Amino acid sequence: MAAGGMSAASFFYSLNHSMMYKKTYLSLLFAAGTFVAAAQGGRNLPPALKALVDQKDSVVLQQELQKLVSSDKEEDLMLASSYYAYKMNGPKRDAVNKIALEKFPSGVTALGNAVGTIYDEQDGPANEKNYETLIKQFGNIPSLKGHIRFEHAKFFVASSFANENPAKVIAWIDKIQDTVYRTRAYSYGARELAAAGNHVPAEMLIKRSLADLERRGQTNTPEYKEYQKAVAAYLLANKKYEEGYRYAVQVYDSADKRDKAFAVTYLSLLVGSERYAEALPGMEEAMRTGTASPLMKERLQKAFTAVHGKSVDYKAYYSGLMEDFRNHIHKEVMAKMEKTPGYNFSVKTLDGKTVTLESLKGKVVVLDFWATWCGPCKASFPKMQMAVDKYKKDPEVAFLFIHTWETAADPVKDAGNYIRDHKYTFHVGMDLKDANKKNDAAVGYGLKGIPAKFVIDKNGNIRFRSTGNSAGGEDAFLAEMGVMIEAAKKG
Repeated sequence: MAAGGMSAASFFYSLNHSMMYKKTYLSLLFAAGTFVAAAQGGRNLPPALKALVDQKDSVVLQQELQKLVSSDKEEDLMLASSYYAYKMNGPKRDAVNKIALEKFPSGVTALGNAVGTIYDEQDGPANEKNYETLIKQFGNIPSLKGHIRFEHAKFFVASSFANENPAKVIAWIDKIQDTVYRTRAYSYGARELAAAGNHVPAEMLIKRSLADLERRGQTNTPEYKEYQKAVAAYLLANKKYEEGYRYAVQVYDSADKRDKAFAVTYLSLLVGSERYAEALPGMEEAMRTGTASPLMKERLQKAFTAVHGKSVDYKAYYSGLMEDFRNHIHKEVMAKMEKTPGYNFSVKTLDGKTVTLESLKGKVVVLDFWATWCGPCKASFPKMQMAVDKYKKDPEVAFLFIHTWETAADPVKDAGNYIRDHKYTFHVGMDLKDANKKNDAAVGYGLKGIPAKFVIDKNGNIRFRSTGNSAGGEDAFLAEMGVMIEAAKKG
């Protein structure tokens, strides 16, 4: 279980003043770790914010912040708010935002709050009404005319239809007038649709993004290459293997080999287009490491026979791969074993019952820290559901999904709705902010990012931990979880 997490600092920075990242970049671009790494390293920040972050003289820094907070310009208050958000100082961020709302009740901060309401709402028809309200409140304010957040609001309305009405997703994105943002919104919408399993309209939208960049002559850009990768992935999902291969091969030679998701896409397209001689070595490695896609597993024997002929013993070959897989997972997992006392958290479940680590003593406990705004968290849930199902009849094992770092006005309702809407059978605990505005369980486990998973033995000791969504496939994930749980059972 590694890679693809989201740091708190980068999340709160983006939450304040990069509304375009909130819906899809928080769930998908952060899943790849690119923006997170940049933000953590101080790169990709606006120059004024970067100057504050890089200021080493604490006296000078406090003077600059005080000057910003005392300013009669909203942009100065927004800068101070962004700084405190980046530094994870929620109380000061909230205090600055309150000042901004009092001084500028019809300003950008107020507009952002209203757009945030649209982001939080997951029901499409309700969001269309929210957008109408937004326009009535802010649409005729001269200083906000043409503000990009109106465009962001259109995308958030669009994304709220991703599960139920793909045509509405497309229609709302088409309303976006800023051509550069609309190009990106097509790609964001494609990702939302793909996440909902609607790969046909996702393919159509991402091809619009590519076409827009081609018209502008921007084909030699990182953004264009990412769109090519996305097209390949959606074509793979739509079983258009030959067309998908043609897109993927253009990028793969120069692709970063650490992009494991794209490597799997490329390999799967090789398999789907029956390029077995080229694909077989990668298929074998994927089988050994548990990253093989369903298509690879389905066609392994066909690929093996195409390369080696029918005279070679396939059963012996397959058994050898599975033995290599088991040994690989066991060695990799056991190298990460530790023994650290777990923090005795206390959280209330969605139905109001209190759960503590102490109350679970005698069981192996799998903790999964998550939030509804965290894309990598949600991306890991299908595999976590498989693990829950596997151990649901094991009285020695308990799973607890702790929702933390909440941002919604009603986090209990927000978390409950998400779990219910996606039909997950998770036992959810709410790590709500305490009187000091801290998430106690998150602090107790020293979280730096989420998703964060901990496997705790029967005596309350942490034996394994990870941050981020697993980069491996279902086989590897379940095998890793199995090794960790069985090792934790032994104490």
